Amino acid sequence: MTEPQTHQPTPEHGALALDLVRSAARFTRSSSRIPGVTYSSIAWRVLADLERDGASRITELAQTQRVTQPTMTTLVQRLEGEGWVVRAPDARDGRATLVSVTDAGVSALAAYREGAAALVTPVLTRLSDADRAVLARAAELMLHIADEV
Repeated sequence: MTEPQTHQPTPEHGALALDLVRSAARFTRSSSRIPGVTYSSIAWRVLADLERDGASRITELAQTQRVTQPTMTTLVQRLEGEGWVVRAPDARDGRATLVSVTDAGVSALAAYREGAAALVTPVLTRLSDADRAVLARAAELMLHIADEV
C-alpha cells in the first residue's frame, strides 16, 4: 500500500466518492443475481459480518443492517433453521443472546461468493491484463476504504 496522503477534500474527491458508491452498489446487485439463490443480500451480509467480526446480538445486527429487530429476529430464525447460525446466551447479560456463524454458514457464504465470482469471471476474461491489474488494485483499495469508514 502506498503512503497515506492527507489532502483537503475537494469537489473531485466528492465526485469520486459518489462514483465509487454507485459503482460498488451496482456491481454488488449485478454479481448477486445468482440462479437458485433465495436469500436476500442482507442474509449474506449478516453471515459475512458474523464471519469477520464474531458473535453479535440481534439488536446489533439489526442496527448494522438498518432493519427492525423483529425483521432481524425472523432472518436469524431462518438462518438458524438452515444450520448457518446458532444462538447462545450472552455471558455478559443473561437476558440477551449472541448469534454466531457455524461452519455450515461459512461454507454457504463461501458458495455464495463463488457463485457471484462465477458470474463476474467471464467478463474479466475479456479485459486486458492492464485492466485486470487496475481492478485488482482497486479491490485492495476498496477493502482499505471499507475498513476506515
